[in-house]
Amino acid sequence: MDLVKERYLAIQSTKHYTQASPEEIVTLWTQLKAFLGAGNHAMSEIEYMSLTHMLFDLSIYVDKDVEAETIYKTFRDRFGPNSPYLFVMRATLMQVNEGDKKAEDYLTRLLKEYLDDETDIIAYPLVSKKLLAVQRKSLSSEQYVAKLLDLVENFPVDGEAWYALAQCYVELGQLNQATFCLEEVLCISPFNYFVFAELSEVLYYTAGKEPKNKKPLLQQSLNNALRSVELSELYVKGWSFAGMASKLLGNSKIQGLSKKKLTQITEKGNTIDAATAKKVLQHI
Repeated sequence: MDLVKERYLAIQSTKHYTQASPEEIVTLWTQLKAFLGAGNHAMSEIEYMSLTHMLFDLSIYVDKDVEAETIYKTFRDRFGPNSPYLFVMRATLMQVNEGDKKAEDYLTRLLKEYLDDETDIIAYPLVSKKLLAVQRKSLSSEQYVAKLLDLVENFPVDGEAWYALAQCYVELGQLNQATFCLEEVLCISPFNYFVFAELSEVLYYTAGKEPKNKKPLLQQSLNNALRSVELSELYVKGWSFAGMASKLLGNSKIQGLSKKKLTQITEKGNTIDAATAKKVLQHI
């Protein structure tokens, strides 16, 4: 297994990068650009399209609009003007150059006039998710959740939609529903290290709300945290919740290992990870 490729695909599958800090986005953009530019990793066409689309998004986030336009044109020349990913890229460029309303109208027209949810199984969910992202500011949480539920009902193996739904449920304090959604993501993307860490986090806080189930929930939290760091050795959230859950469970061995790894992150991690690790170490 190409672990570097799998890491990027894990990030892309849920658009986790949309929640990253500016420093993390710049680092990811630089690394992914070098990875794709090297061209020495075996990839299927869908994997290549997915990662190229992520590089396009990251280029927009780091204000590399010219590079984003170049990616768009290269993508169009290689896959033709009717590629599903191209629809979404075009809408993003409309947002940048002409505003959200123009992009919303374009995406709505695609869904109504050109795409079918039964036959366009790649294009329809891609365009639908982009439209939801454009509309997000104007929708209440309840409306947004309802639209995402419709999407996962029609496209149950769309990890990105399940992940977005999980984030909404967390914001609404509905942790059991968030747990279910994250478990669905892991069924679709079983090597997704940051989703294991997020599931660990949700279970950890659920344990605090359910005293009768506290110990088994903390054990589940610990198990998921450990799976996260098994897949990504110095992932700060994974070790953070491994440390906090093991402390409450009285597992001194894992607690000690977590402290050791978090200390390494304070020395080797980026600025944000190092600061996070330092803060967590004060509590475990």
